[in-house]
Amino acid sequence: MLVRECMTYDLVTIEPEARLSDALNMMRARNVHRLPVVEDNLLIGIVSEKDLLYALPSVDRPISWVEASAQAAALPVRQVMQQDVVTVCPDCPIEMAAATMADHNVDALPVVSSPESHALVGIITETDIFKLFVEMLGSRAPGVRASLEIDNRKGALASLFNRIVEAGGLVTTVSSFPAASPKRIRIILKVADVDQDTMRSLLKLEETVIDLREIQGAR
Repeated sequence: MLVRECMTYDLVTIEPEARLSDALNMMRARNVHRLPVVEDNLLIGIVSEKDLLYALPSVDRPISWVEASAQAAALPVRQVMQQDVVTVCPDCPIEMAAATMADHNVDALPVVSSPESHALVGIITETDIFKLFVEMLGSRAPGVRASLEIDNRKGALASLFNRIVEAGGLVTTVSSFPAASPKRIRIILKVADVDQDTMRSLLKLEETVIDLREIQGAR
């Protein structure tokens, strides 16, 4: 899956000369926590709710709330926005976008049309990634959920799949994760059309069960 398949196209943006108070009101009205800053249709920065709240005068400073409100109304977004923005392109694989978020400790990536361009076309957030994660693990689908540790060798997973198919089962989702030993790998399967006892009977001795249960599915 690529970024363009799950990014948000209906963007809420703000101009650099807008006031901080306007930016904060916009975030609250649209229920977003960050705003790409756009000038002449090009991305020049991003401002988060945290940036705004940190920049606004607080009650423990030696000024009145009237003065604080006046300062918030006068201060432009340009002065507090983050200019060094980490971006991603629409054709980037979704797992690379997720890795970029993790590596840079950010919760959203503005999407630009190409690596050389600053033309903003969308945004992808950690919420988008989380929703995709839910679907990838088949969380909403009924079936047997099997968390297993198997040999990390050619044919090991295919052998397991063949046994499931021969028993009349259908593997609807599969995910893999590193195990403690590089010679092993941990997998999570969602299997339809077999029950828990049948699934357990299909496993070989070297296929270690971490967890095995029947899931009714979530709405």
